[in-house]
Amino acid sequence: MYLLVIPQSLINILIPTGIVFALAAILGVLIVIVSHVFRVPVNEKKDALAAALPGANCGGCGFAGCDGYAEYLASGATDTSLCSVGGAACSRELASILGVEAVIAEPRIVRLLCQGTRGPDGKTSDRYEYRGTHTCHAANGLLGGAGACTYGCLGFGDCVEVCAFGALSRKDGIVKVDPSECTACGVCVKTCPKGLLQLLPASAEVGVLCLNTWPGAQTRKNCSIGCIGCQKCVKTCPVDAISMNGHLAVIDQAICTRCGACEKVCPTGSIGLLPH
Repeated sequence: MYLLVIPQSLINILIPTGIVFALAAILGVLIVIVSHVFRVPVNEKKDALAAALPGANCGGCGFAGCDGYAEYLASGATDTSLCSVGGAACSRELASILGVEAVIAEPRIVRLLCQGTRGPDGKTSDRYEYRGTHTCHAANGLLGGAGACTYGCLGFGDCVEVCAFGALSRKDGIVKVDPSECTACGVCVKTCPKGLLQLLPASAEVGVLCLNTWPGAQTRKNCSIGCIGCQKCVKTCPVDAISMNGHLAVIDQAICTRCGACEKVCPTGSIGLLPH
């Protein structure tokens, strides 16, 4: 008769190993139980809505990102027009998932309401040499910026930096908008410290590209292309789409018929054609 003698050294290894395997098995069972008890139900509708959105996460819809908008729609909302990046096609796809009629928003484009270029052939000039941090927000904090027109574009391009679609650039001391690349997300609008970037209907053909409310003489002194409040456009408009905000002409794009009469009579060129 033979007796199996297990060396003590092997016993010293097997016992801890067995304990570890037992603990692992117990923890595995606990993980399975916990995952079933605390599992988060999958919202298939929300996932489908999120997949239909472009994934830009620009915040133009008013939510932190596409996932937030998808959650909003999945909760029972039916406004499918909030994603300007996705446009009409995205709105229709969202509506199809929700089983509702698509809400199509009128396309819009960001416009810079300033034509005050600087340089040898510029329309305005600088009051002083700015040597601070090269951001619009920093420059605006020092007497409204170096420009002779304190309403004008500061030109450092804070908006260019935040545009995820490459629709903005800088030229001749001001920002330029490429309408073909603009998605109307509105992030740049929120960034401009002077409020010069505004969303206008894509169908708009003319606009008052100025926000200067100075009297005419002061405007002429500081910018050759600013609105001087002469009211010629107001008197010329056949549908009364133009009104005055102090010394500044304002076009109601909802009424405007795109006839172009105002652009032709503006003596300074502050009413300009909008590129498409």
